[in-house]
Amino acid sequence: MKEKFCIIYIALVLAILAVPLAGMSFWSTDSTTENRELSKLPSFMKDGKPNLKYMEDMGTYFEDHMAFRPHMLTANACIWDKLAKTSTTDQVVTGKNGWLYFGGTIDDYTGRNLLSDRELYDIAHNLALLKDYVEQNKSRFLLVIAPNKNTLYDDSMPYYYKRADVSNLENLQPLLEEKDIACIDLVQAFRKEEEVLYFRRDTHWNNEGAVLAYNVVMNELEKEHETYLNVPVQKVRDHIGDIDELLYPLAAEAEEDIYYDKEWQYEYVNEVTDHMDPWIETSNPKKTGSLLMYRDSFGESLLPFFADEYRNAYFSRLVPYNMENLIQYQPDTVIVEKAERQMAAFGTEIPIMEGPVVDNMSAPEKKTETTLETEQDGPYLVVSGTIDPDCMTDQTDVYLSVSDSGRQKTVTYEVFYTLKKDGDGNGYKMYLKKDSLPADDIHMNVILSDKDAQWIVQSEDITVTWE
Repeated sequence: MKEKFCIIYIALVLAILAVPLAGMSFWSTDSTTENRELSKLPSFMKDGKPNLKYMEDMGTYFEDHMAFRPHMLTANACIWDKLAKTSTTDQVVTGKNGWLYFGGTIDDYTGRNLLSDRELYDIAHNLALLKDYVEQNKSRFLLVIAPNKNTLYDDSMPYYYKRADVSNLENLQPLLEEKDIACIDLVQAFRKEEEVLYFRRDTHWNNEGAVLAYNVVMNELEKEHETYLNVPVQKVRDHIGDIDELLYPLAAEAEEDIYYDKEWQYEYVNEVTDHMDPWIETSNPKKTGSLLMYRDSFGESLLPFFADEYRNAYFSRLVPYNMENLIQYQPDTVIVEKAERQMAAFGTEIPIMEGPVVDNMSAPEKKTETTLETEQDGPYLVVSGTIDPDCMTDQTDVYLSVSDSGRQKTVTYEVFYTLKKDGDGNGYKMYLKKDSLPADDIHMNVILSDKDAQWIVQSEDITVTWE
């Protein structure tokens, strides 16, 4: 009897475990609420060779596509929330009073793994190059940082996360001021409001919060605009939070949002699916001025308010920023909007543009471990590399000189700095236009400058064959 019970028990367990696999033929999971792509069915062969990670890849494929995956994720999340008051994924932090926070903001909140002084210097340098380029093309530059939710509303954060005295944004502010980069301090604007203007179960502000940010920006630009203070509103419980849906794919709670009872005057110029499209052009003939906004997901709710105030507006979610947009559309104003949690991207997503030309330098050569690599990307030659960390300080500057093979013509550029996973902000990168190269056979020098001393730390002879 005991043996029969064991056999039945084992068979039942195996049957339950087989359901997700067997069900893949009929109810395979082909989409996810997570911000990633699902894995693809692996092959026995990879690049003409046996795939030695085939079983591991199959395991990943099964985890992503097994039947009833959203149901199991939702059930598991509910159980852990009820029993342990905790989240089943490090992307979501379960707070008090039904609040959810994005796990990607925890390091900034607690002061762990903050950007180093060199990395902050890199980011400020890159933003200064971007701002100078915009202004040289007769447009106004404005940086807008959307605060993390727990920067503003941390009363419901779990007790075991202690707020740090400083953050990346606070550490960056003095460098932005030093380089005269106009940055909107939305933290102070939101803290002045008694009402909570972010969703409880989403990473973003609600429409009322978007209006506050929009008004602060328009006031800074001194542009006449509708404030929406006297526009009637409707409250509708229809918003599903991004991290709520991530944690509970089938049991997310709808939250209330505010909608302004207003007849919008702007029209789409290109075909638009929704406000998260990568490129959106709008037109409002009743207004003046033009705007180019590089934005992230916080810009989704900002878009209609700005679009309604400009004759022509262009909204891009594409990264890296393509500064050819600036030349093509010649906007009056360029706004770069970025979430506080994504500020490090200013040191990883280098804009598509050449750095400014500077005076040529005469410098001795120094043997270092600095690297220099080139690759073609459309009409650009992309130059990048890593500076030997033994040669760098927190404020060492990097330049790139480009000469023809006979050294008859030399042009020296400031480059953008990049943050490396295994380094301390000691990378560099720049896009060079084909027309800027003196010849197909060129010589490049990587030059460091620190306290009025310069050294050539890497040299390469390169032949460029354009496709």
